[in-house]
Amino acid sequence: MRVSVARWGNSLAVRLPREAARAANLEEGATLDLEVAGGALTLRRRRYDIGELVAAIKGAPPPLEMDDPPRGSEAW
Repeated sequence: MRVSVARWGNSLAVRLPREAARAANLEEGATLDLEVAGGALTLRRRRYDIGELVAAIKGAPPPLEMDDPPRGSEAW
């Protein structure tokens, strides 16, 4: 499959044909990792680990307990 490189602002971009995106199960907004080795570009789906996700949480942590009266058939 042949694609072309185009300018996008100060960067360069490659559009993925629909068939390639479907085959890779990619949707708009997907995050990919790019590796460059030996003149070749490799894109891989971004994999997260729990440490990265927790480190990205901003603000105060949620309360451990809620001061909320029981409702319905909840057992407290």
